[in-house]
Amino acid sequence: MEQFISKQLNESLNGELNNLFERWKDSYQDENINDKFCLDGLVVKYKNEESGYDINQKWLESKRKIMFILKDCPDGWSYDARRLLVGSQNDDKSLKNAIKTRNLKGRTGFFKNIALLLYGLYNLTEENKGKEEIKDIKSVGNRNKIIEAFNEIPFAYVESKKVAGTCQCPPSLLNKTLENDGKFLAEEIGILKPNIIVCFDGNGDIFNNVVKNYFNGLIPDDECRWDYEYVTDKGVDCKFRCRLYYYLKENVLLFDSYHPTRLGKEEWKIYEKVISPFRQFFHKYKTFDVISK
Repeated sequence: MEQFISKQLNESLNGELNNLFERWKDSYQDENINDKFCLDGLVVKYKNEESGYDINQKWLESKRKIMFILKDCPDGWSYDARRLLVGSQNDDKSLKNAIKTRNLKGRTGFFKNIALLLYGLYNLTEENKGKEEIKDIKSVGNRNKIIEAFNEIPFAYVESKKVAGTCQCPPSLLNKTLENDGKFLAEEIGILKPNIIVCFDGNGDIFNNVVKNYFNGLIPDDECRWDYEYVTDKGVDCKFRCRLYYYLKENVLLFDSYHPTRLGKEEWKIYEKVISPFRQFFHKYKTFDVISK
């Protein structure tokens, strides 16, 4: 199985990313950069060669190509995020963590919330509003459905700050890094060509940098932009903002999101901050075909 995993990490799109990462690391002129620099891209699934599931090919075939962009790895050391679901050979801790990740375990709900968004972004239509999953995630049937989606649907997992940090990544540090590395991040996006991008950053710094460097500072006009305070059906202002940009020329939806950990906020808000404007998109366009064409 390790040979099959390595093949997926070193060929096709993930292979192109590896070449980019070498140039990215060289830009730091730090002889210890390999100990700090985190690799990422298309997340390899826990499947053997007999399954026929190659993450690069599945991504190319997928109608909805979903990329999640996060801040950085908080553990202070380099790792390959593409191995989140499979772990690293001869590393018991990594292999045990991969099992937990595949089953959406963890006190902060980090991967569970990513999985919920992955499921909603992949399956939402004008008819299916995506409101039931978040209400009933604790049920065995729904939880198994979300776990299955997480382990089947291809997705990209990207750290905007590639040098591993600590438990906190303050806006000042993130912005300084994005100022230096924003063009590399844009190049990474350009290699994978997602048509759904979710920026996990409560301050909107990653979102703004992607607009600046990948979309050349272009802000869509009112017809292709949703930017509003979230209000419930009963008219209650929930004190958070939703933001979605639809780039027609590139056929890309760009979402601004919270960090996926539930600490410090109500969990349903993480889901609704992204899925709410996605519903607005479908209400207007009725179909995802305008994006996936």
